[in-house]
Amino acid sequence: MPILRVQQILQIAVRNFRRFRLQAVLIVVATMTGTAGVLVSAGYAAGGRQKILDQFASLGTNVIIVTPQQSRAVGGRARTGSLVTTLNPADYRAIKQSVDDISSASPTMAAVLRIRAGDLTKNTTVVGCTPEYFVIKHWLPVRGEVFEERANRQQARVALLGTTAAQDLFGEGDPTGSRIEINRIPFTIAGVMSERGQGLDASNEDDQVYVPLDTAMHRLLNVNYFNSILLQMDSRSQMDDATEQIRQLLGERHRHIAPAGDDFVVQNRKSLLDTQLSAFSRLTFLIRWIAGSGLVVSSLGVFAVTWIGIRNRTREVGTRRALGATRGDILLQFFSEGTLGALIGCGTGMGTGYLVLRSVDARLIQPLMFSTLAAGLEVFVSVAVYSTFTLISSLRAVRIELLVALHAE
Repeated sequence: MPILRVQQILQIAVRNFRRFRLQAVLIVVATMTGTAGVLVSAGYAAGGRQKILDQFASLGTNVIIVTPQQSRAVGGRARTGSLVTTLNPADYRAIKQSVDDISSASPTMAAVLRIRAGDLTKNTTVVGCTPEYFVIKHWLPVRGEVFEERANRQQARVALLGTTAAQDLFGEGDPTGSRIEINRIPFTIAGVMSERGQGLDASNEDDQVYVPLDTAMHRLLNVNYFNSILLQMDSRSQMDDATEQIRQLLGERHRHIAPAGDDFVVQNRKSLLDTQLSAFSRLTFLIRWIAGSGLVVSSLGVFAVTWIGIRNRTREVGTRRALGATRGDILLQFFSEGTLGALIGCGTGMGTGYLVLRSVDARLIQPLMFSTLAAGLEVFVSVAVYSTFTLISSLRAVRIELLVALHAE
């Protein structure tokens, strides 16, 4: 087909696109909605994955986490969320003595307690830990300094504040050296930690208060067990062996307590990351499936609008055929009209999706990310889907017989 003839057909398609405005608007709106939905779902998936990776990056490398098993069998049925208190200081000492190449280690004990600073009070999580807790997490204070191991041995009443907790209790000022009360027990603030965000358990680490481990266990909570034990190994190659060694060690120690099975969980950084990504991938699949369904529905809308438009323009098809237009000319004309609307809709949808990602991101705990590569791929798929449905409906115009078209009302 000559290039000049193709240009003439495309010009006719553009004129008809302007002429049949309602049809054009419906096509643009349908494609815009479908493309924006697919783009937002891609941004959700990318943002969620990056959030998980950032959380694990802040955890540190070569880390093993030991936690109590949060489910026990009661009457032959699992009871979820029951308190398990068998992870104790003796277990921690046994791990330290039996497992080689541990560079840093810190048990933790946390509970939600009432904090008072002057006339202000708030309930927040108080975490008892050792100074090595902050070494494992590569976490530094922005004001003051981290308490020393001596403070832990002496059960000193010192505390570190997360940035959010510090702002809620003291505003923008420097609270270092100020006094707070935790469960009516006075503490001196040693410093304020740098901003961090959510931890692996989805808690806001910036809204927490950190005190020496022994202080939390004996002065605040009066307990003799841990919520978790964090261990950092010297090298990544030792992770799997150390994980299995700890599992066997605690299994032997707890056999008389939990004969039916382990009452603890030992996970290294890699297994935790795989678990988190696997769980999120299932949610991402659901979100993408919904967005893909929206894309198909909007494509069917484009197909229906184009199909009805061709039926209403049957006489026009006959007139053009009588004046010498070939079936290929007719196909190119209607396909160009539909594709033009799809391209405009996809471009508008891409812009709409970008604005949604940027405007909603700041209001959500779950971050949304705009990826140029992902956006280009999603738009390419959208254009391909819309063009396919437009081509199918355009074939209807090609199959119309000349005499039938000329006699159409």
